[in-house]
Amino acid sequence: MINALNYKNYYYVIFEETMMYRMGNSQKHLLKFDKFGKILFTVELPQQFSSSYYLDFFVQDDNIFIQNQNNVRYIFDIKTNKFSETTKGNDLVFENNKYKVMYKSFGEWGQATWFINKKDKSEYFTSLNGQDVNFFNNKFYVTNVSSIWEIINPKYLDKCEPNQRYDFINEKEFGMFTSYDYSKGICSIYKDSQYDSYDYEYSVKDLKYTFITSFVLNNHFYQITQLKDRTVISEIEKDTVGIVHKFNEKYNFFSWHNQFRNTKNKEKFLKFENGYNSFGFFEVLNNKIDISKVEYKYDTLHYIKSDNIIGLISNLSTKSEISKNEVIDFEGKTEGVDIKIYRKDTNHNSYYPRKFKKVDIETIEFVKSENEYLTQDIEYLIKKENQNLKAIFIDWDKTNYFNSTGKKYYPIRSKNKDESDKYFKLKYSEIKDYLNKMGEKIDVQIKPNKGNYDSWILNGWRFNLYGISEKDIYGVRFFICRQVDFNEDE
Repeated sequence: MINALNYKNYYYVIFEETMMYRMGNSQKHLLKFDKFGKILFTVELPQQFSSSYYLDFFVQDDNIFIQNQNNVRYIFDIKTNKFSETTKGNDLVFENNKYKVMYKSFGEWGQATWFINKKDKSEYFTSLNGQDVNFFNNKFYVTNVSSIWEIINPKYLDKCEPNQRYDFINEKEFGMFTSYDYSKGICSIYKDSQYDSYDYEYSVKDLKYTFITSFVLNNHFYQITQLKDRTVISEIEKDTVGIVHKFNEKYNFFSWHNQFRNTKNKEKFLKFENGYNSFGFFEVLNNKIDISKVEYKYDTLHYIKSDNIIGLISNLSTKSEISKNEVIDFEGKTEGVDIKIYRKDTNHNSYYPRKFKKVDIETIEFVKSENEYLTQDIEYLIKKENQNLKAIFIDWDKTNYFNSTGKKYYPIRSKNKDESDKYFKLKYSEIKDYLNKMGEKIDVQIKPNKGNYDSWILNGWRFNLYGISEKDIYGVRFFICRQVDFNEDE
């Protein structure tokens, strides 16, 4: 889980699914579930958000929005469960009847928080991290992880020059500015004297008090604060942190800085994870605090009886042309899992004939696991012009699966080489025996420094099955294409 919100008593949660068979590839999904944990739907996020590290997920003007760091904004339609791009968003973090407060990070170049006067349109700014802003007793308060700052009047801050105004900066793709007085117009009501965000020898874990967020309730200004061993509600008086309430545990809050678009003093929504299969929500709402916990199981590939490789060869034996839709239909019926790696060239795979380098192609890829020792990874090469299948590359490898140690899941492989060798040999023999029976065996002249393989022709399709060793087998490789496309000299 990477982000979440509560909208009209339903939880909307963004999960990131990481692929075991393609390191670095992931897909983000939006799930909706009720107060009882029942999942009501799941939908994939638009691709540009799936590949984005920074995601803003929030409710504004009674709508759900998702937005990236460049303020590209999508709105979510709760009737159709679809995202659609809307106008470029802004960086509003707080609003009352007099001011709009905007915050923008420039990464290594710093940050800025703007206070925009609604009446006269004047703008003032500070270099504070203004993601978490409250208004209390006619003053603004900015909560940072190790300090809380007071702004008596935004007009005491630096006044924006024309090229420093928020709209001017926001319209630029990489807008930023310098030249300001860091301390002008602000004072701390509490600050950890030792903490320095640029000093890597003193981390957040060393803080006596770690401020997660602040909220206003019953004419008091409270904080959700982390101690060494538990989470508490605190209140600051005369530069001293007082403990108002102690919870029975320490909630492991995460990504709270991306939940800053809550413009209400009395409402806060935080996420936490406690253990490898538990997450939850910490909500300040309607003069009370609700804490909800949800347990889940990590998903992995389930084992199937057979990857149906013989069924695939049988299909090819009766058809000289197979469409992309037929490929997808076959994989669906045989429980192939689309790992959503779509390539537009053959540079990644030297088994494909070189002629396809000059053809407009696309690939689709699926995996199937028969057991903890053997998984099929199959890639289909499709010609875009007619959407017909041109080639197939199959790699049987050792299965990746999740196991747990303590409270962490991680992908592992079986270390039982004797068992994995047995299953690789069985798969190799299954294919070879069928092709010896149904296909026409052809002699192959193996070139120096090339891997040996056996070849058959069946219904105009060329089948190359690459050899395996007697022991310590690391996989089985199988290549298929039309005989007219294959070049023995390559």
